[in-house]
Amino acid sequence: MNQNSVKVIGIKNESRKDAELLYVNQVDGLKEILNRDFVEWSNFDSWESLSVQQWIFSKALDVYKGKKIDIKCDCCEYIGSLQSDCENIKKGKCYGKKSAYMIEKVVYEIVLAKARRESDGTYSA
Repeated sequence: MNQNSVKVIGIKNESRKDAELLYVNQVDGLKEILNRDFVEWSNFDSWESLSVQQWIFSKALDVYKGKKIDIKCDCCEYIGSLQSDCENIKKGKCYGKKSAYMIEKVVYEIVLAKARRESDGTYSA
């Protein structure tokens, strides 16, 4: 995955011309999940909403295939860069950053699963 594949932008930021623009507020149920404690919302497999899981997974597949996405949150005016520091994401309130974190986490799991399949399940992380 390219480091610049997923970018979070604020209300006043412009989207990249070569990226798909996603709006956090257009995904029904996403904010409700991301409002929970980190332990709950970061456990993708425990989400009750299949449609929100499918949205995250489909965006992760897009990123895995090389597509760039910009996630526009509706809680920040400007966002300079996504901090990959998990502690900042845990404490933060930004839905865009939390969404990006989950997409990147699922991309990592896709990459790991592919590596395991290619080595007959003997690959160990």
